[in-house]
Amino acid sequence: MAVYDKAYELARELKESSEYKEYQKAKHALQESESALSILKQYRQQQFLIQTAAITGKDPDEDIQSEFAKTQEVVNMHGPIQRFLQAEERILVTMADIQKILNDALNMLDYM
Repeated sequence: MAVYDKAYELARELKESSEYKEYQKAKHALQESESALSILKQYRQQQFLIQTAAITGKDPDEDIQSEFAKTQEVVNMHGPIQRFLQAEERILVTMADIQKILNDALNMLDYM
């Protein structure tokens, strides 16, 4: 079906985009450092706990918030982690923009 062919074409185009190439470069640089991966994993786990608390309407545990703030400081000073997070954000924004274009074109969210 032509629609799926276009989807695969779009995926190929995304793989060739500067955003995706920068993401891959930052990801590979990050994977070279076990300590950076460990810091990122800790950051994401703490972030998840805080977001989960917010979604459920609860206040996050003060210890978790404190640890997250400390981890966030480390992340902000760690070049490879920062580059990865920024590159990841750019590719995610691109994908969200594409989703919005499709939704708008198909009037999928008219009721909102």
